[in-house]
Amino acid sequence: MSQLERDLRLMDSHIRIVNWRNLGHLDWLLVLLVAALAYIGLSNMYSASHGHGAGEVTAHFARHGMFLAVGTLLALILVCIDYRFLVSLAPLFYVIALAALITTLVLRPGSRWFRIGPFGVQPSEFTKLAVIFTLAWYLSRVGPRIRKFPYLAIALAIAGIPSFLVVAQSDLGTAITFIPLAFVMVFTAGCRKWHLVALILLGVALMPVAWMKLEPYQRDRVKTFIDPTTAPADEGYQIIQAKIAVGSGQMWGKGVGQGTQTHLRFLPEYRTDFIFSLLGEERGFVGAVIVIALFTAFLMRGFMLSAECTDPAGNLLAAGCVAVLAVHVFVNIAITIHLMPITGLPLPFLSYGGSFYLTTMICVGSMLSVNVRKGMFSEK
Repeated sequence: MSQLERDLRLMDSHIRIVNWRNLGHLDWLLVLLVAALAYIGLSNMYSASHGHGAGEVTAHFARHGMFLAVGTLLALILVCIDYRFLVSLAPLFYVIALAALITTLVLRPGSRWFRIGPFGVQPSEFTKLAVIFTLAWYLSRVGPRIRKFPYLAIALAIAGIPSFLVVAQSDLGTAITFIPLAFVMVFTAGCRKWHLVALILLGVALMPVAWMKLEPYQRDRVKTFIDPTTAPADEGYQIIQAKIAVGSGQMWGKGVGQGTQTHLRFLPEYRTDFIFSLLGEERGFVGAVIVIALFTAFLMRGFMLSAECTDPAGNLLAAGCVAVLAVHVFVNIAITIHLMPITGLPLPFLSYGGSFYLTTMICVGSMLSVNVRKGMFSEK
C-alpha cells in the first residue's frame, strides 16, 4: 500500500467516525469469553440474592442484569466509534474526571459516591477509563521520547494525580490500581526497563514511610492478613469466613443456591468483594478453576488484540483496558483465598455494582473497537 493510499484511507476513516458495519467484524472469541463470564456472573448473582425475599432478588439480580444490558449497549456503540476520535478527546475526559473527584471530596467528604436520580455513581471507577485514554493519547504522541525520564515522569503524573485524589476518599484499593495500569502502558510504549526497576525499588524503600501514612484501619487490615485470629470479630472474620466458604465447596460444590455461608449470612460482602467465595462454595474447586481459566483466556486474548494493532494509540488503549481488568481479577481472587490483604476491589462480570460493571464493558468495547480497525494500519 502506497503512502497516498494510506493517507486516503485514514482520511476516510476520520470522516466516518461512526461505522455500524463494524459490528460484523467483532472478535468472536473475545465476545464468547465475555458472554460466558457474564452468564456465570448472572447465575452467581441470582444465587447471592436467592432465599432473602422477592424484593431483594429484584433489587440485586435484576439490577445486575440491567447493568449488563446497558454495558453491552455501550460496548457495541464503542465498537462503531473510531477509537482515535475518542482518544483525541482524552484530555477533556481527564479534566472532567478530576473535576468529579474534587467535587465529591468537597461536597461529600468521606464518601466515594454521588447520586444521579435513583443510581449511585462512583467517579473513581470512570477515572480509570479517563487515565487509560489520556495515557494512550499522551504516549502515542510522545513516541520514542518515553525512553527519557522527564517524559516518563509526566506519564506517571497523569496516573498519580487522580490516584492521590482517590486516596483522599479513603479508597486505597482503587487508588492502587492506577500503579500497575500506568506501568503496563509505559512499558508497552517502550520506556527503559531500568527506569521501571528503579521506580519499583524506590517504592519498596519508601514502604516504611507509606506504612506510617496509612489510616489505623488500613494497618489493621495488613496485620489481620498476617494473622486473621488477631481480630476474629472484624477484618479477620471476613477472611476466616471467606476461606471456610471456599473450602467447604470441596471438589464439585454444594450447588447453586445451596451455599450455607451465604444464605445463613456468615459471609459478609458476598455480592461484591467476596463474590468469588460464593462461587467456590457453590461450584466447588472445578467451578472456580473454570472461571479462572475463562478470565485467563479473556485477558490473554485482550493482550493479543493489543499486540496485533500497529497503531500506537490503539495498542496502548487495549493494553491499558486489559491491565486494569487484570488487576481486579488477580487482587479479588487473591484476597478471597488469603493471598493478599483486603482492599475492596470487585471482580469483573461477577461482583454487584453498576459503576464498575459499566467500566468493565467500556473496556471490552474499547478492545473490540481497536481490533476491528487494526487492518487499516497494516502494510499490504
